[in-house]
Amino acid sequence: MDLKKVLKILILCFIVSAPLIQSAMAVSNLNAGLTIDLLNQKPDPVKPGDVLEVSFSIQNTGSNEKKNVIVELVPKYPFKEISGHGLIDNIGTLGKRYVDERSKVVKFEVLVDNNVNKGQYPLEVQVYESGKKDKVCVSREFNIYIDSESNAEIESLSLEKLVPGKKTNMSFIIKNVGNSPLKNAMFSWESTNDIILPVGSSNVKYINFIDVDENVTVNFEVMTNVNTVPGLYKLDMKLVYDDVEELKTITEAGTLENQKRKTIESKAGIYVGGTTEFDIVFTEQTATGDYSFSVSNIGNNKANSITVSVPEQEGWATNGGSNSVVVGSLQKGDYTLTDFSLTPDRYDESLPLKFLISYTSSDGERNVQDKELSVFASEPVNPGKSAGKSILSTWLIGGLLIIGVAGLLFYKKKKA
Repeated sequence: MDLKKVLKILILCFIVSAPLIQSAMAVSNLNAGLTIDLLNQKPDPVKPGDVLEVSFSIQNTGSNEKKNVIVELVPKYPFKEISGHGLIDNIGTLGKRYVDERSKVVKFEVLVDNNVNKGQYPLEVQVYESGKKDKVCVSREFNIYIDSESNAEIESLSLEKLVPGKKTNMSFIIKNVGNSPLKNAMFSWESTNDIILPVGSSNVKYINFIDVDENVTVNFEVMTNVNTVPGLYKLDMKLVYDDVEELKTITEAGTLENQKRKTIESKAGIYVGGTTEFDIVFTEQTATGDYSFSVSNIGNNKANSITVSVPEQEGWATNGGSNSVVVGSLQKGDYTLTDFSLTPDRYDESLPLKFLISYTSSDGERNVQDKELSVFASEPVNPGKSAGKSILSTWLIGGLLIIGVAGLLFYKKKKA
């Protein structure tokens, strides 16, 4: 081959490779002596959904100082960037070894995915010269341990009050607030001295599966004795389930999940007592024209400060005075009489009449019940006319009696 051609080829190769050689020298120069260490992490271990804070030490152990050094955190699943928190830090110049300012500490914060399983996950850190990210000199991954396990809570209870003798639905909401599914869950409850008992089923419910962030509602029909003393009673709740861990046992049959049972116990209060029920019946119309009614407490709780009122309504008007009667207190099964001076729009027919019964229940709350019944409106008898008729009848009877006696005496005298 011609010597000139060989020389031209060598020169061309040098021209083409010169930038690459220069770049490699720059990278080598920046990389020489740089080290990255993970100082600490908070929290440790971190859990799904947590904010992870990591601190790194960047050191220059080389013989040349490093200028315009950039440290960047490169998060990958399950780590996420937090809005407003930067992942790039310009630490400036790192002095050469034996110089005080040859190392610096940088901190970053990232969010851990809420649904990640337990295990170790890499978190990458890159160090490069400002404006030359394509010439990364150091890239290192640090394994972050994430502790993930299932966790459940009894989120809510639908029932706060229970009326004695009344069958009521009681619901519990069980939520998986952990980061792995719940399996083979068993929920149960019991009350102090069996004051509250399930009706038609046991106090135990089984749940096969609850996924992450999901909840399940379990229902019971419950009742308490009609003679239960009003008050607040404790309800003990218990949830037992399988916690499926990431740790697995290898056997000849294959890969088996290692499971363990977890138990959560909690308690709540249920007030037994509260409202009651009333019945109102028309009894008679008095001689003065008032309408009399019987008010009965037919519920299972005592009622205090009872007031019976006749509100303004079509068909009836109150004849002055108050349209309310204060009854006081009624034990369950008791009754009392109330009178109202009422004038109907028309007579000799049954008209609807509305009542309001206000009372304080055994739990201290004020309650109102609406009642309506049909009342026969009859015209009241005039007291003056009645008195006149009575006097006339008395005189008539007296006169007849005198005439009879006089006749008898006359008859005897004539016969003699």
